[in-house]
Order: sequence, then C-alpha cells, then structure tokens
Amino acid sequence: MNNTTTKISAMKILQPIIIGGVIFKNRTMFPPLTTGYEDKDGNISSQSRAFYTRLAKGGTGYIVLGDVAPVRSFAPTPKLFDDSQIDSFRLLADNVHAYGAKLGVQIFYPEYDVNVLNALFAAGEMNKVRTQLNHDMQHFVNEVSEDALMDIIDKMCACAVRAQKAGVDVIQVHGDRLVGALCSTQMNTRTDKFGGSLENRTRFALMLVEALKKVVPDMIIDYKLSVVTPERGKGGVDEIDAPEFAQWLEAANVDMLHVGQANHTGNMADTIPPMGVQLTASLLISQVPLSKRFPSRLAPQGVLSILTWVRVYCKMARLI
Repeated sequence: MNNTTTKISAMKILQPIIIGGVIFKNRTMFPPLTTGYEDKDGNISSQSRAFYTRLAKGGTGYIVLGDVAPVRSFAPTPKLFDDSQIDSFRLLADNVHAYGAKLGVQIFYPEYDVNVLNALFAAGEMNKVRTQLNHDMQHFVNEVSEDALMDIIDKMCACAVRAQKAGVDVIQVHGDRLVGALCSTQMNTRTDKFGGSLENRTRFALMLVEALKKVVPDMIIDYKLSVVTPERGKGGVDEIDAPEFAQWLEAANVDMLHVGQANHTGNMADTIPPMGVQLTASLLISQVPLSKRFPSRLAPQGVLSILTWVRVYCKMARLI
C-alpha cells in the first residue's frame, strides 16, 4: 500500500456513514473478541466497561462486544440470558454513547450441548467435560434436533430484545460457532432440511435473521460472514458460495456484513495462525472487486473493505 492510497483510505475511514438509518461517526470498527473481563455470571464488569469506554473515548466509531451468550454456560464470555443482566449492559452502552460511538453485541450459540456440559462442569466431572466437549465440537451440529434448533433461535431472539432494552445499537449474528458449523460443507453431514445443499445448510442462519428482524425491527442487524478458504477454516460457508449467501442475507434485510476468516470452531489455529504463519483473512476482499462479489446495498464503494481491513490490519493504529 503506497502513501497516496494510505492517505485516501485514512480520509475516508474517518468520514461518517449511514447504516440502517443510523449515523456512525466514522468507519472504524473494533471487532468482536473475548476479553475475559466480564463477571463470572456474564455481567459487564467495571474492568470490561472501562476497556470498551477507552476505545470509544479514543475515537472508535463502532464497537462490537464479542461472544455474548444467550444461555448460562461455563465459558468465560459476556452473557445476556436474564433480565437481571440488562443493567450492566446499559451502563456500558451509556458510556460508549457518551463519546459518540455505537455499540453492537455479537450473539452466538456454542457448538456443544450447553445443558449437558453445564451439569458435568457443576459436578466437577472435568474429565467427562473434556470428553463431551471433544465429541460435541465435532458432532453436535449433526446431533442437535430440529426442535432444539428452534429453541436456540428463541433464546437468541430473547437475548436481542434484552440488548435493545439496554440501549445497544446493533445485533451481530456470529456466523461462526453453531451457525457457521451448520453452514459448513466440512462439518454439516445432516440429511434433514438443515443439511446437504447450500440452501439447506444456510437455512438456520436465515431463519435466525428473519426472527431477529421480527423481534427487534428497529435495530441494525450485522452478520459476521465467516468464509472458509482453501487455506483455513471449517465452520462457515465456502468461499465460492459466499457471494450467493451474501445476496440471500441482503434479501433478508441484513444491514451489514462483517466478512472474516472462518471459524473459531474446533481449532483456534484455523482462525489465528501460529506465530510466523502468514495471515490470509483478507483474500476474499482483496482478490476481486467488491461490486462483483457482494450485494451493492451492503457493499457501497470502499465501506466493507475498510471495515474488514481494519479488522485484519488493526496494528495500523494510526488509522484507528
């Protein structure tokens, strides 16, 4: 990237943008991640609140709180499964809004049987926890029943409603984890309406988006489009299918696409390469013009590439 391109990108990235009728003060995004700063019950702690508030104060326009669980689990992530947790999220939203930033929550569902693992964890059966988790990370996507999938959608929608009550601006659907595993050609071997063709494998994701649009119609819906490339990933759509799936998401009235490397599923090295291994997460964006790969409404000139570029090359702090 030459100096002229850098200067032009820097100028554009600091310009406001309107998404879903909402003005974002600039185009910088702090992507979803897990800090481990939250309380054990999933509430937003003072440490977590201070961390994200500093980002807003520093000028970030859009902050996404990663891995917000709609259920009680042993995993150390933010959780919003009960109304009693709304106030801690509201405090965070108020702090972020005070500096003009928008707040999103990335709602996910894990690719394992939460109830079974919670019971084993509570009983201190750690060997059984490891065995069950190892099994579920490979097979839960194919073993979970259709009724259970509908219940998961209900839980994720209830989480979104609580987020809206807390003053959150954006709901991001986590396209990795269970959602991504269902979309995957490598992980999904189901023979029902949620397996087989691309239409079937993405059915759950699209049903979830449709349900969210009904329960929180005034909120912006962001979708983390996790893409499996020849180099990396398992839990997401294959690169060749990503443009078509993106068009389906547009038809479902998704407001934003956060394109990223799959997958956070089974092997963290699929997403975060070991030291010394070259990153490949931007291939989908950089090789082909956006106008030929993604819907025009979701990818106006330069918008999607900037958001994803910030995610992959966030070390270039002078632009953030």
